[in-house]
Amino acid sequence: MREARLSLDESVTVEQALARYPYFKNIAWSTYEDKDGKRMVEAVCDLDVAATCREVNQPGLKLARRDVARDFFVARFVVDGLPAKVRALEAQHVTQCSSGGKLVMADPKYLRAIYNREQVRIFCLEGLNCPGQDASPQAVQGQ
Repeated sequence: MREARLSLDESVTVEQALARYPYFKNIAWSTYEDKDGKRMVEAVCDLDVAATCREVNQPGLKLARRDVARDFFVARFVVDGLPAKVRALEAQHVTQCSSGGKLVMADPKYLRAIYNREQVRIFCLEGLNCPGQDASPQAVQGQ
């Protein structure tokens, strides 16, 4: 699967496209079968938040990240048939909060931006990442 090429840019493999993205620090790959028996491949890519949010001042970034455990992108692909064909399923940005909650934003444009090595906008606003105890429950999924 890592050697697959997508129509986004057939000159590079999926692995190369993710590895050359300047805002990823680490990429972990996994393969599994979903409930319908489809073979899924997932790349979890740790995000270099300081580089991605460089327009936010340091005190503001520290405040925004105060209750954040991890920021990452998840790219999921489906492997169909024999010979195997790969298609992109979804890409999403996830902010994992220290409380166990998650902020999740899926966007079909994420994968294209990653392939083009463009900066992807994430939750960089001061104080909006992982609201504290007095925040409304709707603000954070999974709390």
